[in-house]
Amino acid sequence: MELRHLRTFVAVAEERSFSRAATRLRTAQSAVSRTVQALERELGNPLFARTNHHVELTKLGHATLDTARAALAAAEAVHAAARRTCSGSVCG
Repeated sequence: MELRHLRTFVAVAEERSFSRAATRLRTAQSAVSRTVQALERELGNPLFARTNHHVELTKLGHATLDTARAALAAAEAVHAAARRTCSGSVCG
């Protein structure tokens, strides 16, 4: 599982739209769809119920959203700690 998969999932969940998520992520809608499909394959079930004009979280999507947000926040905390620790110097 990659952080970009989680970022894309969270964007679609928050925007409730693949096209708005693509705009937010500055990428193509087809890339958003492929990324979400890859995550769904990895998890073994759909995260979204899709229609032509509507995207809704499934039970798995709801259960996954808070954990995905927490994982992204934890990854950002690692980056922030590294920046604080090694700012302006090479850390070894």
